[in-house]
Amino acid sequence: MYKFAPAEEKEIIVFGAARPGYSNQEVDNWIKFMKHQDIKRVCCLLPDKQLAKYSNLLDRYQQEFGNQQVCWASIEDFCVCDLEILTKKILPFLAQAAQQNQKVVVHCSGGIGRTGHVLVAWLVSVRGLSNKDAIAAVKRTGRNPYEAVLAAVFIGKNPFKVARELEALLNNCRFS
Repeated sequence: MYKFAPAEEKEIIVFGAARPGYSNQEVDNWIKFMKHQDIKRVCCLLPDKQLAKYSNLLDRYQQEFGNQQVCWASIEDFCVCDLEILTKKILPFLAQAAQQNQKVVVHCSGGIGRTGHVLVAWLVSVRGLSNKDAIAAVKRTGRNPYEAVLAAVFIGKNPFKVARELEALLNNCRFS
């Protein structure tokens, strides 16, 4: 349900999912499902225009999980995350979850592309996997970290340039 799955088969802290439906009841059901999975933190990747379809989604997350337990990092659909947002906001939030042994769910809209490449970055930066191994592991969970690359041509971008952006992002997000 909700395409909920760990970042990779052996991952016990960081999970990915699709967003909740737009109605308050669908949001309630999503939150209930996540809590049933023992999720303690939420990392939402939806940009403003996707959040606008909800009645205060981030506020609901904060009410249910706690103010410090919610990370919002806006990533446009079919785009690669900004390195600074990834390394200064998302990855530290996920690393803190790991330090506190708290399960965290990362979600975009479909739970495939943006969520996929953030999960790959987690596996590369914190779990120490190579880019290739992390991508393969995340793909086995049903996500596609290359979604932005594949969609590029349809939105007027150069897919080779987007592929290089993704590779650079992964190469530069490793913690020293």
